[in-house]
Amino acid sequence: MWRAERLWLPGGREVVLGWADVGARDDASLGPGEREALARCRTDKRRQEFVAGRVAAHRALARLAPGARAEVRAREGTPDEGRPFFWPERGLALSLTHSGGLAVAALAPGAPLGVDLEQPVEAGPAFLEEAFAPGEHERYAGVCAGRLEPLTAAWALKEAVLKVWGVGLRAPLRQVAVRPELVDVEGDTLGLRLTVETGWLPPGLGPPPVHLAARLEGDASGRVLALAG
Repeated sequence: MWRAERLWLPGGREVVLGWADVGARDDASLGPGEREALARCRTDKRRQEFVAGRVAAHRALARLAPGARAEVRAREGTPDEGRPFFWPERGLALSLTHSGGLAVAALAPGAPLGVDLEQPVEAGPAFLEEAFAPGEHERYAGVCAGRLEPLTAAWALKEAVLKVWGVGLRAPLRQVAVRPELVDVEGDTLGLRLTVETGWLPPGLGPPPVHLAARLEGDASGRVLALAG
């Protein structure tokens, strides 16, 4: 995997990335609160992903603010329940993802971020029907234009947008459409402007984002990293 240290969203916002290998048992940087949360993880898989996500987040923080110390916590009792953040609060947006033995953390000052790493998606009609709004994923064939696998890009970007929103898969997926507009291309890296359209939404989710900047990156294996904010 490419393991970029920084990415820039269209418009110039700089986002710092941290990476960690799932299962590496590199948990020395975890603080007391993180270790308490780790003890509540019920499976080895979840424990390994938890540790890797925290290690990736700490690496991103060290890159952005050398010498800073903080713990990753999750929002509770709010519309964006489950969203990770650094405590003590530092005015930083944090997002985490795990896939294919890797964890990635995205970190930047300011407004919320969403990051998602996806292995190549092989999906049948049932998944497409459930995961996308009508006409949503079809737009990505033209946007990706052979540079990235369109369905993998569409799903990674949708997950990243749902993380910006702070609701994850609690949102009714068929009621949320992410419409991309290509603004720049550099190799297998695409810069995008996004419009998020929503239909009926259940109460308690909070207002969705409407306009976002995004970046998609791919590698030779077909994996896609999506960043939105």
